[in-house]
Amino acid sequence: MVRKVQRNEPCLCGSGKKYKKCCMIKERDHVVASVSRREGVQHALAWVSHHYSQQIEHWVEEVWLADISDEQRQGIANADPKIRSIHDVNLLEKLLAEGRFAGMDGEDRPLQLILDSDELALNQEQRDYLVQLPSCRLHLYTVAACAPGESFSVRNLLGGDGGEMTIADAYGSRMFDVGDTVGLRMLQTPSGWETSGAIYHIPDPYVVELKAQLATPEVDYSATLIHYWLELVAKHV
Repeated sequence: MVRKVQRNEPCLCGSGKKYKKCCMIKERDHVVASVSRREGVQHALAWVSHHYSQQIEHWVEEVWLADISDEQRQGIANADPKIRSIHDVNLLEKLLAEGRFAGMDGEDRPLQLILDSDELALNQEQRDYLVQLPSCRLHLYTVAACAPGESFSVRNLLGGDGGEMTIADAYGSRMFDVGDTVGLRMLQTPSGWETSGAIYHIPDPYVVELKAQLATPEVDYSATLIHYWLELVAKHV
């Protein structure tokens, strides 16, 4: 286990200052900024849920649960409450990142409706965070390292650019073990990499099958990953 530097010890960055006068301040500011970004997302989700509840219900039926049988829907409804909570977060994250409301005149993207609203009074950092969502693809990652309560690192399971990414996340780092396979949407912030909040955990026995599906030419990566995960939730895997 790596020993944590103490407040009055020299900062590990080599500045010559005490930790409490150097990187400890930066880390605190990063945490505050991250909390503000997440609060912006929560306010945005509450707003869109209040103003467009019927459109969201229709989107859930026609998009989120597309090709999910009645039996599978019942399985999802009866899932463990913790899994249901993750399900609901994933659903709303997908809605913001990729969703469109059917049958609307004018703007039909929930995210743009949020950004155009004067009611929310989002600050610039919150807006910048939300604006990234549509351009950040959902990917399947393997957890390469984990410091519970602090951070975790991931690598793209199907290869690609970027190498290993480290995410300072007290919540996520407590959920993962090294070697876990998870679907995440990664966003770049002034503080470094962050996840969008959605987590699609894929148990080891199912990873090979999912990888084969995602490697199919012209596959809808996001829809395939989500549908596969929903089937696992329905089976209470």
